[in-house]
Formats: sequence, structure tokens, C-alpha cells
Amino acid sequence: MTAIATLSPSKLARLIICPAYLAAPFDNESRLRFQGLHAIAVLRVIARHIKQGFLLKSLERRGRGFRIDLEFEKPDGKIRISEVKSARELTEVHRIQAALYWENGRCDEVVLSNGTTDVVLASEFIGEVRRQAEATRRLLRDSPEKAAISFTPNSCVCRTCANHRCPFLSIKNANPKNLT
Repeated sequence: MTAIATLSPSKLARLIICPAYLAAPFDNESRLRFQGLHAIAVLRVIARHIKQGFLLKSLERRGRGFRIDLEFEKPDGKIRISEVKSARELTEVHRIQAALYWENGRCDEVVLSNGTTDVVLASEFIGEVRRQAEATRRLLRDSPEKAAISFTPNSCVCRTCANHRCPFLSIKNANPKNLT
């Protein structure tokens, strides 16, 4: 039960979309490339925020099983956290993951950012994601067998899934654009 309670926002976001998600291994070359692209995106986000008058408060602040990429203080004193992605396009799974970083009383605003864009997440969206997260944790805790076969095709999630029991795996391998 402790493992379910402390799922990282990255993994939990994928499980919200597809409860049967199993992360595919990440080879060292891909990991290094990803880290480089992420670092470039982080620098662009910091520069953009500083130009807008924000003050950088922390970089890669660690939490329980996760890290918040950036924390800024707005000119009015409010705290903004930013989940940074190296991807050109921000996807559904990115928005869900960013919403999961919201912390009661620790921030006033959550932003999903990449090298060119900042998307402020609505409090209603964050609330809905938190409800979905709780329902997903409950499913994983109370009915792990059901969760393991609750396959939901999604191009953002299937791309990094290694669940070989998934009936959509052959579709993904043949033509990943056929997934929603």
C-alpha cells in the first residue's frame, strides 16, 4: 500500500490514463539525450520567467518520490511551480502529471512549460486530476487484478508501455498513430 500512496506524478499520470501501464526500460543513451534536452528546456523556461519579473526560488526541489522542476515567486509574492517538458508539444499526460505536483498551501499556481510555452493549469482541472488520482490509487490498492487488465489505448502512454499482455500492443507497434 505504501508504494501506491507514493507513486511519482510521472507514473501516476500514466496509470490514470491506463491502469495497466507498465513502464518500458529506458536505455542509458536515451536517458542522456533526454536529460540534455530537458536541461535546455529548463534554461529557456527560467529565462522567460525572469524576463517576466519572476524570481527563481528553487531548482529541482525534491519531494517524496518526485522532484518539482522549478519554483518561482511572482512579483505579487505568489508561488508558481513549473513542470518542464522537453517535448515540442504538451500532451494530456503532461498536463495530468503537472497537476499532480500541486501542493496544498505550498504553491498558488501550477504551470506546464516547455522551451516555448507556459500553460497555467486551471484549479478546476487540478481538482479533477486529484479526484482521478485518488480513484486510480483505490483501484490499484483494492483491485490490482482488475487494474492489470484495464487497458486504455492512448498514444502518449502506449509509446512508453511494456505491458505485453495489452491487446493494443500490436496496434502500437504496427502504427502508433492509430491510438487516441
